[in-house]
Amino acid sequence: MKAAYIEETGGPEKIIFGELPDPSPGAGEVLVQVGAASVNPIDTYVRGGMVPAELPMPFVVGSDLAGTVATVGEGVTRFQPGDRVWGANQGGHGRQGTSAELACVGQEWLHSTPKGVSDEDAAAVALVGITAHIGMVLRAKVQEGETVFVNGGSGGVGSMVVQMAKA
Repeated sequence: MKAAYIEETGGPEKIIFGELPDPSPGAGEVLVQVGAASVNPIDTYVRGGMVPAELPMPFVVGSDLAGTVATVGEGVTRFQPGDRVWGANQGGHGRQGTSAELACVGQEWLHSTPKGVSDEDAAAVALVGITAHIGMVLRAKVQEGETVFVNGGSGGVGSMVVQMAKA
């Protein structure tokens, strides 16, 4: 498969675009035919070695993806081949990233892509959407009718918080 990967951490010049062996899903993993991947600041920090991370080398860069389930590993119950999915694999936690034609992702990191949402849109909001949701819904438990003050509603997460608060 074609992939963007590194063999050592460093600047963007360390990224190699080339062939790597196709991954095979392990137990609990889904093999995704990647339709789109996005880049977040954390991806550059991991690639650059600025965030300590367990990186299997060669390491496919990237965290976010959207695409179609190609096959599933043993024990996967939430998805089947042909399902459209999106997620943030959290590349850099001992898992490979998502900037490749194929990516193995634990089913717990994936979500069904709603009808009418493109892979590009789903991948673009993955990590920032998850982060905003954790803060707004799971931690702050914001309810309809409440007023939300967003100090710094810029950037990916800030923009998503503003949109979620409005919704």
